[in-house]
Amino acid sequence: MDAEHDDAELRFLNYYRCDRCEHEWTDEWSCMCDDDCPECGARHMSPYKSDDLGEDAP
Repeated sequence: MDAEHDDAELRFLNYYRCDRCEHEWTDEWSCMCDDDCPECGARHMSPYKSDDLGEDAP
């Protein structure tokens, strides 16, 4: 797969808050999936909110 194809699959902006260090971050994914904290490395943080990036498309 090429980068252009991969970008087309990004559909959700997920909002995360780490249970361990309380760091907050966002990340784009093709689903509402768990992520690892970029600050302390805690694993499997679930998003507390997700925005469908396709909703605002004309």
